[in-house]
Amino acid sequence: MHQISTKWCEFVPKVHKEYPNLLAEMFAYCIAAAHLKLEHMLIDSLMISNVNGGGEGWPHVDAIPDSEICSFASNVDTEKYPVPSVIHYCQRYIVSDWFFGKRKVPREFFTCDAPLYDEPPMDLAEKYDYKVMPNGEKEVFQNPKSPKHNAFIICLMTHAMNEAGTFFKKNHCDGGNKEKKYKLFYGK
Repeated sequence: MHQISTKWCEFVPKVHKEYPNLLAEMFAYCIAAAHLKLEHMLIDSLMISNVNGGGEGWPHVDAIPDSEICSFASNVDTEKYPVPSVIHYCQRYIVSDWFFGKRKVPREFFTCDAPLYDEPPMDLAEKYDYKVMPNGEKEVFQNPKSPKHNAFIICLMTHAMNEAGTFFKKNHCDGGNKEKKYKLFYGK
């Protein structure tokens, strides 16, 4: 592990100089691994990100009944349904006007006065087959799995953020605002 870390750090500045873009550190890792002849094993079930992509752990999420997707995502029990342990949430997730996107998380979320997130309905994956676009138009999902995949991440991340916000308020505020009313889609 030390060797790959050392070589990776050695190659990052050189790669970034030639390719000063977002993925430079990832390319540097690939070069370091090749330089050390470090073998890798591809495991495609531990992570989810792109709701319409392949090579990810979505088959585990697909095994959860649609009627349970939000209740399960809000209280994950891997004994009941094994699910990927990593969400690489670099995407935007949306069903109807229920939305989660990391760039839309308000900076003031972890303050005493900020409300928690409004919780999506437990039947989110079943209730809607479309997403509302920023211009207000409805776009029907082309992939029938899209509502379920989006709902899983929306419900999981909303619940996780609310748990973290509640923990913050409990430990750093005199009470704090625990109203669940903030909706990321509307920014309020």
